[in-house]
Amino acid sequence: MADEIEVVQAVEPESSEAEAANRTVDAREEGFQEAQVKEDKLNITKQPPQETSWERDQKIMHDAVAPNEVFYMDRASSDRRVQKPGSIIDPKNKDKKALDTIVASLPEDTNNPPHGLKKEEKKQEEPAPKNPFPHADPVFAYYGNDKKTLLHFVLRHEDGPQGQPGPFEPHQIYNTPEHKPAWYWVHKLVGQDAINKNTSKEIDRLTAIRKKREVADKDQKHKVDQEELFQAKISAFEMDVVRTTSQRELKSKIRRSKSIMELTAYVGAIIAMETMNGKATD
Repeated sequence: MADEIEVVQAVEPESSEAEAANRTVDAREEGFQEAQVKEDKLNITKQPPQETSWERDQKIMHDAVAPNEVFYMDRASSDRRVQKPGSIIDPKNKDKKALDTIVASLPEDTNNPPHGLKKEEKKQEEPAPKNPFPHADPVFAYYGNDKKTLLHFVLRHEDGPQGQPGPFEPHQIYNTPEHKPAWYWVHKLVGQDAINKNTSKEIDRLTAIRKKREVADKDQKHKVDQEELFQAKISAFEMDVVRTTSQRELKSKIRRSKSIMELTAYVGAIIAMETMNGKATD
């Protein structure tokens, strides 16, 4: 500010030689200089600040703590944050992995963790539901659909009073609230790995059954088709135009026909030939 004033004064035109001389004399007078010093002590003329208030506060806090700790102040929230030696907290850092590392380094008894760096609270596990099978044990289980919301399982009941083996009883449940206890205990007693393996085996078993059924159905259809073809050939040779025709090659093709459509084509050819020769009869 003072520099600017001096510059303005330097470029301001002098009104006379007397005013210039007076200014030179005033500058040499001790009283005039002391008046300027007093004016500066009253903060009338201020020098530009060398550091901001935030930097000054940060420096004060840094000098107040132990050398092996690091402090910084968030200007937005003005909350002080302490960090263990060897790490630096950057409020602009959005790296979750870095934040998790910093949180893990905080002391366990920290009541007020830094803003945005709260430790994750451990979720309390729900208590196990009551076992719905007090006198039986699930010994086998597998999923009944791709979404794994249907569960088939087998219960083995207790042995009889004379030591006879207990009966086995199949059941099925869905993953719904009303079946939650049974769902929980079947998975706990049979085991997730065993259920997955049993499910794979059940899929293989059902796939083999389906393929065998498809083969059986195909064979059955072939037998039916052959029976129908055989009956169609008998009916064709019972026709007078086929039985009396001289087209021996066409008659042979009727016998070797592998489908009813093929047989029908050869019969039609014989009828056409006999009609052209004038031998076809009704």
